[in-house]
Amino acid sequence: MHNRTLVATLACATAMLAAACSDSTAPSLADPGSSAAFDAQVSSDIAPSAGDAIANDYAFYSAADLTGSGASFAINAAGARLIDPAGGVSASLQVAPRAAAAWISPSCTFDASSGRFSCPPVTKNGQTWSVSYALMDANGVSQSQYDNVTTASINFVVSDTGAVSFTSNGNTFADTVSRHHDRTVSGLAGAPDTVHTWNGTGTTAITSVRSGQITKVYAMTSADTTTGVRFKQPRDINPYPLSGTVVRDYTVTRTRFASDTTRRVATRRVVVTFNGTASVPMTIGSDSYLLNLDTHKVTKQ
Repeated sequence: MHNRTLVATLACATAMLAAACSDSTAPSLADPGSSAAFDAQVSSDIAPSAGDAIANDYAFYSAADLTGSGASFAINAAGARLIDPAGGVSASLQVAPRAAAAWISPSCTFDASSGRFSCPPVTKNGQTWSVSYALMDANGVSQSQYDNVTTASINFVVSDTGAVSFTSNGNTFADTVSRHHDRTVSGLAGAPDTVHTWNGTGTTAITSVRSGQITKVYAMTSADTTTGVRFKQPRDINPYPLSGTVVRDYTVTRTRFASDTTRRVATRRVVVTFNGTASVPMTIGSDSYLLNLDTHKVTKQ
């Protein structure tokens, strides 16, 4: 997965920090770094990071989704490929999705005691992923191999961590990110199948440390819920989810270390509703945006 979320977060932090670069060591309510100013700008500051994270969620669903056409599922570190029985590559997923990693691989091993496949950790672009998955029939019984008729759902548990640092305008930035997601795709059984549905939950924690004239630490945590995200088959002509939502509840904390250390906290709910196109509505609190699932661009409405 790209470090886009980290970079977007850094961009957000930079914007917040730039406004506060001229702060004195004793900010007043009139300062850009005051509590009122901080709360007023939180939505616009987290919008790029939230949009990027949800677009990455969409890319994960695209990469990990299966067709019901008798295809087997193969993965490399760059992304997903659906391979038909004749050995050709499905056009729908031949190009690696932006956020794909090694979800399912021949190197993953089945553990009969847990009913899950465990995959070797994958490191790419400063991120390290740990992946396991379970294939299940219609009764929730685990399977040791995928069957395009009887496999009804797949549960993925994915964790990843990473770090990045850089210098800008005389300030040093250091970011760390940690994510964990538990997601299930259902509706796979039968040939042909018609709609695959994703549901799941996850957590994310990002910390950005800015060291310069004044040290500031930004911490963002989120809990997310994916509900009823539906992909119509075949995927080559239906690339975007028909419906469903992703909800992320954010807590943003900024700590400013000076002679009078201050701490500001704000919360926001981010909601994206899929509509069968690449351009989907996103709300952050009472503010409205559009998110492009392909470019990850967020536009204020």
